[in-house]
Amino acid sequence: MDWRRRSVLLFLAICFLLRSQAAAGDNTWDLTEEEESELERKLKTLNKPYVKSFKDEYGTTYDCVDIYKQPAFDHPLLKNHTLQFPKRGGNTNKESRINQTLPQLCPIGTVLIRRTTKEDLIRAKKYAPQIQSRTQPQQAETAATSGGATHHAGVAFEVKKGPNYYGTSADLDVFQLSGISINQASTSQIILTKGERGPKNYINTVQAGWHVEHQMEGDDRVHFFIYWTSDDYQKTGCLNLLCPGFVQTSTRITPGQIYTLHSLSLSIYRDRFTSNWMLYNDREPIGYWPKEIFNNLADCSQVQIGGFAYSPFDEASPPMGSGVLFGAKFTNVVLVDGQGNNRKPEDFAAFHDLSQDYYGTSYSINNGVLSYGGPGGWKKT
Repeated sequence: MDWRRRSVLLFLAICFLLRSQAAAGDNTWDLTEEEESELERKLKTLNKPYVKSFKDEYGTTYDCVDIYKQPAFDHPLLKNHTLQFPKRGGNTNKESRINQTLPQLCPIGTVLIRRTTKEDLIRAKKYAPQIQSRTQPQQAETAATSGGATHHAGVAFEVKKGPNYYGTSADLDVFQLSGISINQASTSQIILTKGERGPKNYINTVQAGWHVEHQMEGDDRVHFFIYWTSDDYQKTGCLNLLCPGFVQTSTRITPGQIYTLHSLSLSIYRDRFTSNWMLYNDREPIGYWPKEIFNNLADCSQVQIGGFAYSPFDEASPPMGSGVLFGAKFTNVVLVDGQGNNRKPEDFAAFHDLSQDYYGTSYSINNGVLSYGGPGGWKKT
């Protein structure tokens, strides 16, 4: 082997080692003995005894937990909550489009929950400020932190003089994005908000979508995710099921799961009889956010749909949506009124903080279609 070939192999080995160390650094933190004990306590609280357990092809562990003993009911406001069993929606003779490739399904009477690891909790705490800054609804301009910026491209439907909203639904294209570094994130989501003008203690949101988010999920794959808060991301709420609150009801799809299909068909709406906020994918009831965990969400005053992309200032911003300008879509966008009826939005405000060289936004009221996204590439100078 000549010296040139040895040099190339040595260089590749060093690059691999540095990348591995950088990735491992996301899961390491100098913890005090008290912090270690707190993490262990949280793990025992979140990971309930299971009826059945299995791993997917990526090595992620899933537990089938008794539906009445799931982590949601550890929330202090849910001690007397009555479990709601959502019905499957739509035509039950129609084949569902959400058949995920999990090797097994959970038995009746249990729910599917991705097992929380110590590394999940470390990342959630280590990156809390960054995660919160790029999870919340878009602001008037680029949302910047001390180390990076979140960019956005989408539309907002905001109540002005008409009645408030009680839900929304849309079909989201899902792309297995590449080219996103361990320090970056790319998200497509639906966000329902009440009290967006403050005060912060009464800004309530529920949201769901898909993202590539290494600092949240620990890998560079596409994940289905949810988030909620009742105080503008200050002290309440969390990503996926990292805290009590969201009630899981599905046996085959769960927040945090690696998502391999090409579409999501999401519906989020307030049940007219229980006032809980329901979450469906296609006809599958995933679960719901109980009314008790909110202080200002009897309805919602703003709905946002679109893409969000985060990058440190020293890295060019990542792709959003499909990575092609206007290449991703939200289709069949409707809002839900107080009677549970779907109606097309009449007014909207498009938002994108960068020029359309990077990310674009185009919405058609007649068709209920949002085209958005782009290659990214913006870098602070």
